Amino acid sequence: MSKLATIIGSILALALLLSAGAGGYIFYTIQAPDTHPEDTFFRVEAGDSVRAIAARLEEENFLRSSELFVLYARLMQTDGNLQTGFYQVPEPLSLPDLHDLLLRGEQYLVSVTIPEGYTLRRIAPLFEEAGIVSGEEFIRAASSKALMEELDIPAENARGFLFPDTYRFALDTPAEMVVRHMVSTFFAELEAIGVDPTAFSRAELYNKVILASIVEREYRRPEEAPLIASVFYNRLDIGMALQSCATVVYVLTEERDRPHPQFITYRDLEVSSPFNTYQHPGLPPAPICNPGRVALDSVFEPAESDYLYFLVEDPEAGKHTFTRTLSDHNAAKRLYIKSN
Repeated sequence: MSKLATIIGSILALALLLSAGAGGYIFYTIQAPDTHPEDTFFRVEAGDSVRAIAARLEEENFLRSSELFVLYARLMQTDGNLQTGFYQVPEPLSLPDLHDLLLRGEQYLVSVTIPEGYTLRRIAPLFEEAGIVSGEEFIRAASSKALMEELDIPAENARGFLFPDTYRFALDTPAEMVVRHMVSTFFAELEAIGVDPTAFSRAELYNKVILASIVEREYRRPEEAPLIASVFYNRLDIGMALQSCATVVYVLTEERDRPHPQFITYRDLEVSSPFNTYQHPGLPPAPICNPGRVALDSVFEPAESDYLYFLVEDPEAGKHTFTRTLSDHNAAKRLYIKSN
């Protein structure tokens, strides 16, 4: 049957109802229900027909008549256009308003804030707690070889490219969609700070991300981040080990599954791992976290300095002392110990 014939048939059916004195009933039926379900959420699944949607809407007390909803959708020629998704209906809606809500696809979105410096393992529970995607599915998607190739990430997972930000997703968003959006946000942020990702080879860009992840976990004051980046670049230039405590903390917490230490011991500095930059010169094999804008900007635009060392001067304020020689560094260390 053609669409025109269907519409004509629907109009004739409606006319028959009206001629039978059912106009008052129809007017009553299209109004919002007197009561409202306790669960105000409604889901339209992929492949749902308008009849299946209408039946559930009536069953869950969102509308009075599923048959009239189907008829209305046919009259409006929208019976195949209702949008898949997760909706919130916080108050009773009339049949036309409910129909238009599903037609526009205005889904219920949940906000999730991903802090700077979080690892893949720490991000996953945030999405699961919000009901967006299970932590296991998120980690699986962020570690998908096919997805990494699609996103042009030269690594076994997306760690380092999952930009820390506040995101809004529908409940039960597919994990790969979440990962794609976070990675696209990462590249958008690079462009926002004036970096053209295509100006670097994949290996060069990846090394920048690795270094940014270390700077992210080292700096406390944004104005010091470019100086910290310059220290690491200066060390790399002369083949000196980075000796970043942040990489040791990564080994202890992520690889050894230990609580975050209050301080690093000499024994901790000897922990065996390719991520331990006290034991291995050069960059670690992968990012240790997901860096934010400050850390990324500092690595692509580091300060110009000849510093080779930095040391915490004021732990509460996150202020560091920067020095050029080992003797100056040791003197600063003795002063710090004495003052504390």
